[in-house]
Amino acid sequence: MLVQDPLNDMQQLWPWAMAFSAVMAYGSFTAAAGAMGVSKALLSKQVQQLERALGTQLLYRTTRRLNLTEAGQLYLAHCHDWQARMQAAGQALLEQRQAVAGHLRITVPTSFGGVFMAKALMAFRAQYPLVTIELDLSAMPRDLEADGFDLAIRSNLAPPERLISRPLALVHDWLLASPEFLAGLPAEIDNPAQLAGQPCLMNSHFAQADRWELIGDGELHVAHISAPFRANDYGLLRNFALQGAGIARLPSYLAGNDVEHGRLIRVLPQYRLRGQSIYLVYPQRLPQPAKVSALVGFLQDWFAAPEQAAMLA
Repeated sequence: MLVQDPLNDMQQLWPWAMAFSAVMAYGSFTAAAGAMGVSKALLSKQVQQLERALGTQLLYRTTRRLNLTEAGQLYLAHCHDWQARMQAAGQALLEQRQAVAGHLRITVPTSFGGVFMAKALMAFRAQYPLVTIELDLSAMPRDLEADGFDLAIRSNLAPPERLISRPLALVHDWLLASPEFLAGLPAEIDNPAQLAGQPCLMNSHFAQADRWELIGDGELHVAHISAPFRANDYGLLRNFALQGAGIARLPSYLAGNDVEHGRLIRVLPQYRLRGQSIYLVYPQRLPQPAKVSALVGFLQDWFAAPEQAAMLA
């Protein structure tokens, strides 16, 4: 009598079916037992258990040879099919790991992604056309494993121990203001201490956002700023600066074009703000899918190229 629960049926019949298949492949219980490293008695018992479970005889046993019954011929054909399916499944998984193909889910900080990722990912996909990409732009760090992301780009964040972290770039911030704002000041700003008396634009996403550290003349200068406007988005802070609302601290990649065209002017360019370390972060998987390994290597090379490196300086 067959077991009724399909899962239990599979778990119970599978080793017996493989024993039956091996016996027929090697032509005898003795040869199959030797090849599999088990006893002849165990194989005989497993085949008998299979016959009882199926409720039919599979073999005619004689002292010299084994012959299949009609039911045995039918069942052996299905055993061969199972083995072929298992081999195909294993090969599919191997090819998935080795081929740069499939769907990638990536989460990236909003402003960084908006500036760089369209060009970077189009270049990646031109090299690996079998990959499709879903991009999440967010100021908040995602739980990569719980939310199903393959890769994140993060800044100045210590990732959990179970994640892998790889350095990607060092981003430098600039202090900037519009020409109209600077023209309205009573005097030129030439010292970090003067920032404390000016309207500044604060990024509320960061801890100690009212503390700006600048390095110049071999010394560290700390300016404690006051802010008429605060926001957690670099793009919005840039817009405030363009409208003359105050002095903004913006990443160089976001403000470079504005400086080049005179829409914004660097304040205290002789001083350097502390840089932000940017990392590639991804779940630890063994083996790592080829699509993730390819993307990590591609992005490291792409951001090291002169064009991108210049935008981050």
